Amino acid sequence: MKQRTWNVAVRELLNVEGIVAEDIVSKNGPVLLPSGVSLRALRETEPEIVSLLLKHGIAQVRVRSVPDITAGEFRTALRSLVPVVSELNPMLTHLAVSQLGAIYQNIENRETRERGVKTMLTIASRLPKEIRRTSSITLSMVDSDGGENGREHIHAVNTALLTGYIAQKVFPIWPSFVESCIMGGLFHDIGKAFIAGAPALRSRNILPGETKIYNLHTLLGEALLRDAGVTDAHVLSAVRSHHEKWNGSGAPDRLSGESIPVAGRVVAVANAFENLTSSLLGEESARSNQAISTMICLTESDFDRRIVRALLASIGLYPPGSVALLSDGRVGIVLETKERNLLCPRVLVCVDENSRRITPFEILNIHKEGTVYIKEVLDDFGKRKMESLTAETAEAVG
Repeated sequence: MKQRTWNVAVRELLNVEGIVAEDIVSKNGPVLLPSGVSLRALRETEPEIVSLLLKHGIAQVRVRSVPDITAGEFRTALRSLVPVVSELNPMLTHLAVSQLGAIYQNIENRETRERGVKTMLTIASRLPKEIRRTSSITLSMVDSDGGENGREHIHAVNTALLTGYIAQKVFPIWPSFVESCIMGGLFHDIGKAFIAGAPALRSRNILPGETKIYNLHTLLGEALLRDAGVTDAHVLSAVRSHHEKWNGSGAPDRLSGESIPVAGRVVAVANAFENLTSSLLGEESARSNQAISTMICLTESDFDRRIVRALLASIGLYPPGSVALLSDGRVGIVLETKERNLLCPRVLVCVDENSRRITPFEILNIHKEGTVYIKEVLDDFGKRKMESLTAETAEAVG
């Protein structure tokens, strides 16, 4: 593409559209502005960035252009493709999120929360079939609205979807185990409802003094499910053990390696990936391809390499929804990953080599022996917005 990157004077930084192309580092080392940040997001969340950069003597910032397509346009295009890229029923996701919210709000009422757990069991039983027909699970995961409201419930549902997707890849002839993993994913953080302030926490941002309190949520979650009559050992172990680490440094039991229950290992991988791709208390979320790189780096210490390998085979190095700059200058959005060749996904091309929109969009199958390849990931359109739930659609789902 022509002039995809250029220098912008710091004083004009918030008056242009684009993405920060390179890390901006202060003289003594700390990163002031990481690459990949949207200038539009900076205008809304950190308008003081200009003053900060000037204070550190930064005069210019390298910026790259934003591809001329929105996440909404991508979703519209998805629905018109032939063959269709299948997605999970959005109303089923909405029901799960809403029901989890009701359990959190009524956590002190034993009768209500037990009734909620039973409802979630029914929802969980519907998810394996939906996940099986979903070729690209990252396109069915839901994005939060950026606020705290509902984030924990959305995180739980996303984790459950990814858990089920991975479990089906690893254990295709063990459907009961897949369903148990999905249930474990839905309830992996439910113990946080008993801890004041805990729903907003993630293991990446807790303070040292909060660690013991934070780790209690796995035990409290297991106890809640037992109290509600859940006896499935895989569900209970997934909730209790999803923060155990392969090297034995996790919690609550400091289990290591093969002693960690398998369901706990699967939920651990799904939970970590989902955390990385979610915005946490003002932190910038990682793109899904960046999250994959982080997961690979953590495999030796934190995760069962077989489960991480299954995640990689399931969603690829460039997960569906990744907005990619191709080597010939075109821009496309990854639709599906080829399990046997993770560098060669199916791409929806939407911008030509001269930065002009293509109408209609074109499908490109990248081939190993071809000359076109993904040069850079620019954005991530993987997660979808959660749709409103109406009485008619709720009744249709279940």
